[in-house]
Amino acid sequence: MILLRYIWGLLFWILAFGALLALMVILPDMSADWRVYRWLFLGMIAYLAFMGISNAFFEQNLKFFRTFTHELIHTIFTVLSFKRIRAFQATSHRGGEIHVVGGGNMMIILSPYCIPIFTILLLLLQPLFQKQFLPYLQFAIGLTYLFHLHTNWLQVGFRQTDITKYPLLTSFGFIVFFQFVFLGIVLLSFQDGWRAFITFPQMVFEKLLLATEVLLS
Repeated sequence: MILLRYIWGLLFWILAFGALLALMVILPDMSADWRVYRWLFLGMIAYLAFMGISNAFFEQNLKFFRTFTHELIHTIFTVLSFKRIRAFQATSHRGGEIHVVGGGNMMIILSPYCIPIFTILLLLLQPLFQKQFLPYLQFAIGLTYLFHLHTNWLQVGFRQTDITKYPLLTSFGFIVFFQFVFLGIVLLSFQDGWRAFITFPQMVFEKLLLATEVLLS
């Protein structure tokens, strides 16, 4: 069982390498016409400004919201895994937890550290927005995505109980892979819209196949 978990960890790091190669294809295009992403950047700047102002007045509320979001993502992937939840708790001062009947799987346990749930929801709503309203959506995408990154910065740690349920190689391989994937999807969505959810994973596997062919040649 332990050996299998390490094998999964190695697989995730290989996939993360493929995702990094795919990102390296996107980034030059991004730098060539950065204005496409200006509303994304403005949303991120707005988040930083909001944090600077609100931390002094709403610190406990923000802690609660981060904890609530963390447990909400656990809950969503529990439901998607067809498991039952016995209890849900979120606090601003003692963290939070959910009790999953029969225990959780890797996706349930580690998803809060790499799945930007609010950003994904906004990306999926893109087809419903008329062109003139897309800047507002892109602004919100930037804001929610930086919230996701900031929350993960605060919550990810070598002693975090969720992460230590698996070998660190496996947990961090899982987290890094999905962080790269969703970064790629966010960036590519400004060109491809919701199709980025399909296009970027395809790019990852294409880059892995190309890298394998180079290694074997």
